[in-house]
Amino acid sequence: MITMNECAYLVGLAPGELLLCAIPSARHKSLLKSYLFSLKRGEKALCCLMIGDFWRLMDLGAEERAADVFHVLRLFLSAHPRAKCMV
Repeated sequence: MITMNECAYLVGLAPGELLLCAIPSARHKSLLKSYLFSLKRGEKALCCLMIGDFWRLMDLGAEERAADVFHVLRLFLSAHPRAKCMV
């Protein structure tokens, strides 16, 4: 699985900048399933979509929701390692 530090680097965060729980929950897996409906756009496009959603939530001050998207991105990249897109 991609590490939290690798994923933080990918989205443009310093390691430890976002408080996260270590284990993905059922909510994260459900959110991942909803993102996978957009997989027809391509793996990299979906990765960029998740990163964009992450930053929109951060800008809104919804850090807990942003952390959920971060976990989902990590789950997605673990299954699709070539999908990495940089911000």
